[in-house]
Amino acid sequence: MLILSYGMTKSGSTLVFELCKAVLEQAGYKQRRLPDDVVAEGHHINFLDHISVETLTKALAAVTPEEKIVVKLHAPIAEQEIAFIANKIQENAVAVHVNCRDPREICLSLVDAGDHARRNGKKAFAEIHSLDDAAKVVTRQLRVCRNWGSIAGVKFYFYNEVAFSTHDVVDRMCAEFGIRQFEDQAYEAVVGRAFNDAFTQKNKATKDRYKDELTVRQNERLLSEIKGGARFVNEVCRKRDFSWFAGAKNPSRGATSGRA
Repeated sequence: MLILSYGMTKSGSTLVFELCKAVLEQAGYKQRRLPDDVVAEGHHINFLDHISVETLTKALAAVTPEEKIVVKLHAPIAEQEIAFIANKIQENAVAVHVNCRDPREICLSLVDAGDHARRNGKKAFAEIHSLDDAAKVVTRQLRVCRNWGSIAGVKFYFYNEVAFSTHDVVDRMCAEFGIRQFEDQAYEAVVGRAFNDAFTQKNKATKDRYKDELTVRQNERLLSEIKGGARFVNEVCRKRDFSWFAGAKNPSRGATSGRA
């Protein structure tokens, strides 16, 4: 099985990816790095920087029948790839995780990342100076997220649960992959790998930052500037109503995406 771990930038996607890796490793599924002609060259993790039927076919061919390997990505996806992945999910050859986070939280993390990049002379995120800059990035990425979430059979994970209710999330991942739930010592090993050993690009690791760091007016302005942001927060983040994803530009037919 190939597990595609998708999330918007600064949504906590690396943490979800690393937690999934740790769960699989603890269950005996070694997370070897796939060849450079399959995943992005130069990355120390399994990362796909673009998606096509060809790249997905290569990745599937590189995973043996005995393996379950998770791959991280942020890449956009189009109708052809959506249909391909939906079919592979039906065949139990692919699983997809879509990591969700309140877009206001993502904006705050993006601004932090921009400040950090400029202080350290890095290019990535250096162009993000303000919440307005971050809102433009999140608007683009939310469209991508909607396409990923429209795929029939995807599993949804949420930053607040992954970061602050981790035991429940580990149990859900075990159930998803048919793994017996871990005893205390094994669970601590999983959490240690994901939170302490792995590089997760942690910012403040604070729950619901927007409540303390944004004014009421800033909250309202961000949700109005991020196209689809208000509905995403209300329906997906609060109500766990995944029908929002069915309105994607290229939804897969009969999408019945369920929560992990």
